[in-house]
Amino acid sequence: MSLTTDLQGLIEPAAAQQSQPAQSLRPQQAAPRGWEAGVRYEPGGAMVVTAPPVDSHPQGEADWRAHVEEMGLAIPDGFRVRLVEAKHDPAAWHRDSQGDDAVTRAVWRCKYVIEPAAPTWMSAGDVDALVRDAMRRRRKARPVVDTAERALVVVYADAQAGKVGRDGGTPELVARVADRFDRLDDHIRDLKAIGRGPSVAYWADAGDCVEGFENTPQQAFTNDLTMTEMVRVHRRITFEGLDRLAGKMDRVVAATCGSNHGRVRRGKDALGPPVDDWGIEVMSQVADAYARNQDAYGHVSFVMPERWRDSVSLDVAGHVVGLSHGHQYPRPEKAGDWWRGQSFGRQPVADAAILITGHYHHFRAQQMGNGRLWIQAPTLDNGSDWYAVRSGEVSTSGLLVFSVGPDGWDDLRIL
Repeated sequence: MSLTTDLQGLIEPAAAQQSQPAQSLRPQQAAPRGWEAGVRYEPGGAMVVTAPPVDSHPQGEADWRAHVEEMGLAIPDGFRVRLVEAKHDPAAWHRDSQGDDAVTRAVWRCKYVIEPAAPTWMSAGDVDALVRDAMRRRRKARPVVDTAERALVVVYADAQAGKVGRDGGTPELVARVADRFDRLDDHIRDLKAIGRGPSVAYWADAGDCVEGFENTPQQAFTNDLTMTEMVRVHRRITFEGLDRLAGKMDRVVAATCGSNHGRVRRGKDALGPPVDDWGIEVMSQVADAYARNQDAYGHVSFVMPERWRDSVSLDVAGHVVGLSHGHQYPRPEKAGDWWRGQSFGRQPVADAAILITGHYHHFRAQQMGNGRLWIQAPTLDNGSDWYAVRSGEVSTSGLLVFSVGPDGWDDLRIL
């Protein structure tokens, strides 16, 4: 071979050689995002395995184990394989061999978890031992002195003085309320005996303190008091209730709200702003009287709605408690919708963790949202016979009480 020929061979590229790439370098079929084959290790030793696609759905743990082991994974002793997700892909892309045309074929894509065959907590013993040890644990000692403020909330709702019903008239109402006040004294004593005695009390008048004459025509024929007598009875009952609390507590807060029976009306039409209400007026009268004797009642304060509002909120032991009558929505099941709307509108009860309402004459308590509590208070009146005739439901009277402390509410009772 001449130098010229050799030089030509040096400067010209060699002819292309046909060869098969190694098996490991062959292009793999594309996988949808999140379904790429692989293993993810979880805390506690578990593994999440995304396996290559297969032609048929794996049936049972034997198939699952085989599918995982085909990836070269060894399943440790004491572990099991569990199928957590299977997805059918009817048009998966394939190229079975290098140089073959791409085709579509239905496949199953599967994800598995390799996890301990028994829960981790069972490794320390069986279920019997677990329950036995938990029940025999030593109880932690209670703090000897609880210095956190605890508040007692007393809900006086829907007395409707002057109303006559199945449970009597004014004499029966006054006797019923007096009995509940005696039970309130007992309740306060009981709380002190178990180390949860309150130092602060909140009197929450939830409205409808008087029956009135303008709500329905029958009131003119069934009531046993005049309008001024209704107001007088309610005022004297309020004095009695607050006097009992003022003699036992370091601080007392009395609050009220607007209501439908208490609203000043001409016919069925309300007059004036929302504060034009007999219940709010009575609370104002009591506040005026207490202000005349600071030595005895200087630790009693009063909260009433703003002129164009009919609800209030209170700071009770660091928790916001809202007070509203409940006539603002058509049925009790709508309380949550109304409360959510009040929050959006930044109304007085917007930030309340606990909402107290009356109006519907029966007890109900329901958790709402994230940690909020709605309490529908029972009535103190002489009975709603028209409702019992229509529905068959009969409400039970009572004075609702509950406590509020650093950890929220507790000791809810109906006296």
